[in-house]
Amino acid sequence: MVMPSMAPSALGERIAERLAKFIGRHTGRVAVKTFSLKALGRGPETLTVADWPKLEAALRPMLRTLVGSTRAEAVLRQIREEIGA
Repeated sequence: MVMPSMAPSALGERIAERLAKFIGRHTGRVAVKTFSLKALGRGPETLTVADWPKLEAALRPMLRTLVGSTRAEAVLRQIREEIGA
């Protein structure tokens, strides 16, 4: 499902919700916050769809470690499709 006019804060929340299904609610929120700060230098409340490629690249190693390569790629692909990136 693509959400074309998603507000920036809603985008970070949506990504965290999707991650939560695989790594838990708290870890999903912390991951989005940590990796948006690391990759973009700003918090998840400022995320836009254009930020997804950098955030995706930052999240990938952590997800591969926690859920395995195949599942990590599937989760990242689902998020990409959902947000229209």
